[in-house]
Amino acid sequence: MLSRTPLLVLAVASPLWVLPHPGQAQAPGPSAPSQQPAVSMEQARRIAAENGVVRVEEISLERDEWKVEGRDSTGAEIEIKLRASDGVIIRMERERPASARADRK
Repeated sequence: MLSRTPLLVLAVASPLWVLPHPGQAQAPGPSAPSQQPAVSMEQARRIAAENGVVRVEEISLERDEWKVEGRDSTGAEIEIKLRASDGVIIRMERERPASARADRK
């Protein structure tokens, strides 16, 4: 006849093997997944469009900033950087189109 005592002891003792002893360091857990920005790529496009960009040539997320490069209705290059956390424009640069620069000579 099999004794039930060893199984009972194993069942009770098993959780103790998993728990660390007080004062013992724990191994770090898996790293948290990267957090998505509050402002999506589509929202960044919309903000850029509201500020004159009619053709987006490049859009990228760098650190906590969306960088949108494109052109306005006259063909001038525009670069807009906005915070990915709230959509506030940090910097906006606009270069004149080549045709406008030629008229100044």
